[in-house]
Amino acid sequence: MSVTFYRRYLTTMAGIGGLLYGIDIGVIAAALPYIEFSGNYTTEEIGLIVGMVLWGTVVSSLFAGQLAEWFGRKKIIIASAFFFALSIPTCCASGFFPGGNFALLAFGRILQGASGGLIGVVVPMYLAECLDAERRGRGTAMFQLILTLGLVFAALIGLIVTSVVGPAYKPAAGQVLDAATLDSWTAAWQTIFVVSVIPAVVLFFGAFFLKESPRWLHKKGKDDLALKSLAANNGMENAKKILKEIVEAEEAKNVRKEQILSTSIKESLLKRKYVLPFLLTCLVLVLNQATGINTVLNYSVTIFRDSGLQGEAANWSDLAIKFINFFVTIFAVMLVDKKGRKFLLKIGTAGIVIGEVGAAIMLALMDTGIIATGMTSGVITSIFFYIFVAGFAFGPGVCVWLVLTELMPTKIRANGMAIAMILNQAVSAAIASIFPLWVEVTSMAVVFGILAVFSVAYFLIATFVIPETKGKTLEEISKMFEKK
Repeated sequence: MSVTFYRRYLTTMAGIGGLLYGIDIGVIAAALPYIEFSGNYTTEEIGLIVGMVLWGTVVSSLFAGQLAEWFGRKKIIIASAFFFALSIPTCCASGFFPGGNFALLAFGRILQGASGGLIGVVVPMYLAECLDAERRGRGTAMFQLILTLGLVFAALIGLIVTSVVGPAYKPAAGQVLDAATLDSWTAAWQTIFVVSVIPAVVLFFGAFFLKESPRWLHKKGKDDLALKSLAANNGMENAKKILKEIVEAEEAKNVRKEQILSTSIKESLLKRKYVLPFLLTCLVLVLNQATGINTVLNYSVTIFRDSGLQGEAANWSDLAIKFINFFVTIFAVMLVDKKGRKFLLKIGTAGIVIGEVGAAIMLALMDTGIIATGMTSGVITSIFFYIFVAGFAFGPGVCVWLVLTELMPTKIRANGMAIAMILNQAVSAAIASIFPLWVEVTSMAVVFGILAVFSVAYFLIATFVIPETKGKTLEEISKMFEKK
């Protein structure tokens, strides 16, 4: 296997990992109406069916790094694909029970979340450790971009199934759906899930042919295997140079080990000069999910349907919003090092505010009867949600991970990033889990009005508080906060 072929193979497998992560998030959107109307689930259970993936991601991402240290990056990538593949028959089996089986479906969704949490941590880690400095940026960007393509893939599956089966709908008061209709709806969401397993199967078998991370192999004292792993991707001559650099860096790290181990959380996170960047980073990551982005992506078909788009139109709009997310992300990646993080965050959060406020107003006008709920109202509301997702993809979607790594000073980066990521994922899971009940108790207009308030706060922080970090070293950024 030539170096060029293997390098492409490695990035392809990483890309499939990103695709699977995107499917993990987006597969429920088109399947949810069929699940909701073909099963006897409560409003709270519907929220948990959606949110279980995100809660599973929270838990698995906590342990992903340690598991990768124990077993190696390659084995964890294989395990992540296996968990997703296992989740599909588990979820589908719930449909064979009369009215559905909540426990079985929820457990399958937790497995999907566990898969996503492992992929989200380990695949970028694996890429960073295998690719050289020249290709590392492109490789990581490919993972992020194909993640958004996974959302498109899931939406496309949903659209095709809906076109064949027909849309699910809430029965009128007193109406009893016939068994044939319920069976077809159950088969529809099962089909969406089954087709989505294809990338997991490809990743599962394909990952067996990947080389283990050379950095991990070196840590385990297997320098001969580390050299072979590096050679597969860089050629033997470059591999020897890179391995020498790895060994020298590890020796230097061991010299500082005693100092690093003596630095406790109390001595770092709570130091006065670290409090501001730590709290700012945590606040940004919380607000990133408080915009409701994952809720919109997970409930998109339901939201579009309730705003007036019926039948396949809601699925077409779902596909459109996922395409917008994909293409705007590409555009943002091209601009982030030219225009800077602050510029993209300001424009992006402004777009989020405009989109959410506009959508909330439209939904409120429909609730009060000022505007009739129909195709016109659905199209206008969808446009506001397009603006919302485009704004997120342009700013926070790309910049939040840079903010996470750049604002955290080196001495608190590991602990600080872990805490910030837990907060980020927990907020996302909580909003997605309570969304149906929240809408039922208040209204969709009220929900997005409240989320818009958080988005306004995000815009103000991006405009007046977050510093521009473009072109600055991590040390220079740390000094900016120390002066403040």
